[in-house]
Amino acid sequence: MAEALGVRAETVGLWEAGLARPLPKYYGRIVRFLGYDPEPADGTLAGRLKAVRLRLGLTQELLAARLGLDEGTVSDLERDRRRISPKVARAVERLLREHGGGDGRPSP
Repeated sequence: MAEALGVRAETVGLWEAGLARPLPKYYGRIVRFLGYDPEPADGTLAGRLKAVRLRLGLTQELLAARLGLDEGTVSDLERDRRRISPKVARAVERLLREHGGGDGRPSP
């Protein structure tokens, strides 16, 4: 698994032991390797957004740039701390539709 993901075996051991968490750039690779998302979204917009972001291997900063938002907005959205405007809602829903919606299945 470590070789397939491009990390050291010790790194995978730390992940498996719960002593470290994968960086976002590895999360999509992990989902594709396993064939499912080991931490599927909880069904909320916030959970679905975070699941898709991780599956794409993006930080909050990179997702914000992709959606034309600031990083603080993405952070607030993922924590369900912000009311969502119609414009932001359209951008988020489009992203979720394009990338599986955070339902636990890997993106094609």
